[in-house]
Amino acid sequence: MRRFLLIVVVALGALVVLPPLWFSVFPEEVPALAAGDRMIPVGGGVSVSAVVRGSGRPVVLVHGLPGSAHDWAPTTELLARRGHRVIAYDRVGYGNSDARKNGEFTPDGSAGDLLGLLESQDLTDVTVVGWSYGGATAIRAARLDPSRIGRLVLVGSAGHWPDVPSDPVIFRVLFSAPVLGWIAKVPPVGRAVQAGFSGQAFGDEPMPDWWLPQLASNFASPHMMETYSAEGAAMGWGDDLDTSSIDLPILVVHGDADLLVPLEVGRRIDAAAPRSQLFVVEGGSHMLPVTRPDEIAKRVASFAFIQ
Repeated sequence: MRRFLLIVVVALGALVVLPPLWFSVFPEEVPALAAGDRMIPVGGGVSVSAVVRGSGRPVVLVHGLPGSAHDWAPTTELLARRGHRVIAYDRVGYGNSDARKNGEFTPDGSAGDLLGLLESQDLTDVTVVGWSYGGATAIRAARLDPSRIGRLVLVGSAGHWPDVPSDPVIFRVLFSAPVLGWIAKVPPVGRAVQAGFSGQAFGDEPMPDWWLPQLASNFASPHMMETYSAEGAAMGWGDDLDTSSIDLPILVVHGDADLLVPLEVGRRIDAAAPRSQLFVVEGGSHMLPVTRPDEIAKRVASFAFIQ
């Protein structure tokens, strides 16, 4: 029995040590994530990489966890054609943006960056569109300082969810910093994990061919793994995401087939907010800006004139 246990321990040790060693000697090249149009300062000596399109009423797009400005690409172009100045940015720590310096890997930290972007660009009456974790960012920004924000659009947004189910222990292990660090060093495993969670996010909706290569490029960016792990560990669904104190027009857009953030969360956001309307996308997954960009652009463009 002891010999058998020794063999098992050695085998497991080899499985842990050898794959990262192999790929350190024979690395796989991952194409770099496409550069943004410009770097925008958000405060504290930190800048974010942004894709900027069009002119007109300003719309700022805030991606989720993980993500990049390029996740919005179809929606960005459609909104620009509808007469908006659109800014989609890599949140701090993702894509081509700078690393986080203040240690605030929280929705408040991300909200501070968003408010810094609005200030540095002198934007007012802005339509802020937050998707998933980006929705939590938008909610916190509106609660902290709504002076430059005209309205919120929350797409598959995180929100106040008092009875959120606890993650199974296996998920907490899989998303711990050591495990994510090991996965990052073994590209085939990383791609398999990315494909698995992307499949969950898209559900029954089609995943475009560009999605997984772009996601792999984002995961290969220099600050991604630290940011992703730390934000995931610090994410909560508590009272700080309650929308009842936000006196702004809010449009909640949520798919009824969202497997990551249930429609129940969107309904709670809408019910709590004093000036909210809910649009439910039939058969819609968590990936509406990718799978339903025409619908998202149409809803955002018409809502941008709400006072």
